[in-house]
Amino acid sequence: MLVRERFEAVQAPHRIAGTTTRPGQVVRNDCRISTTYTVREATGTAFLTQSELVHLQLRVPRKGTPYELECLGPLVAEVAAGASKVEATARDLSGGGHRSLSVRTRVASLRLSPGRPLRPAARKQLVVVELPRRPGSAYDDYRVELSFGLPKAPLFRERVVYTASISCGGSSYLQPMVPLTNDLGFVNAFTVRQHGKPFDFILPRLATGISSHGEATRTLACGR
Repeated sequence: MLVRERFEAVQAPHRIAGTTTRPGQVVRNDCRISTTYTVREATGTAFLTQSELVHLQLRVPRKGTPYELECLGPLVAEVAAGASKVEATARDLSGGGHRSLSVRTRVASLRLSPGRPLRPAARKQLVVVELPRRPGSAYDDYRVELSFGLPKAPLFRERVVYTASISCGGSSYLQPMVPLTNDLGFVNAFTVRQHGKPFDFILPRLATGISSHGEATRTLACGR
């Protein structure tokens, strides 16, 4: 059974890097996220655009420590262990071009937040997709299609998180951004469509209710 899943590009890339000049220095990076939701109402279909500004603050304890905060990290998915032939493609929304993306499958563990490594649940595997970095207003002019084969299973469950990449000294980890948690977020369950027809991954809301904008702050630490 072929599964084809589409993900919106919602994160604007923004990278800061350097070396601390004093002990206890706080390094900041503001990350912009935005997307549009399709809302079905009694009067018809409407569209809701939401954005979120996430303030990342990294406290570095020692002077002379190299650091890097990148708002656009990889997409991480926890899928069935039996998923095979996992591939990812970035498809342009304008122009129709596409290119293959780097995918790592059966990742034994990874760091989400500076704590201990996260490992996949029983009968699951971690998949890491490197997202393309596009400058300026073109940052969201593509859609990622993730495809893989599964043994016949009408209902499929997965967990997905968009991340930022954090590096401090000799350690590095991924910071969850969508959803804004410290793990792989909520469980997404869906019915696999017949004949490999693609379907869209539904993002959690960036702001509460029908608000158009939200803000949040995440205080980070150097990993051990």
